[in-house]
Amino acid sequence: MTNTQNQNKTRTQSEWLEWYEAHGGTKELQLAPDEHILFHPEYGFITFLVYDDTLELHHMAGDGKYWFTVLKKIMKLEGLKIFRAYTERNPKAWIRKYGNARIKGYYMEANIDDVKF
Repeated sequence: MTNTQNQNKTRTQSEWLEWYEAHGGTKELQLAPDEHILFHPEYGFITFLVYDDTLELHHMAGDGKYWFTVLKKIMKLEGLKIFRAYTERNPKAWIRKYGNARIKGYYMEANIDDVKF
């Protein structure tokens, strides 16, 4: 979904969750006790964990470019060095879009400075 499309369509949290599930996301999204969720009616939502020097992105719906910009700001503020993102699809497409990273199963991992957000 592009930024222009997002500006024309706002959704509630429930509507974004329905959209996420309809587009291949996890049914009945369950979060870890220490998992964070950020929501924006125009841009969707993300869920992530922070531990040691790593930010792990678990779920994302909506405008990926917007959310990766937010995540990079969080990483810089928290002094995090490693970014890890999970997908049910092949992560090679993410790497083509976001830059240099290592594929490990169905997640990509990169140093913060290697990822084009």
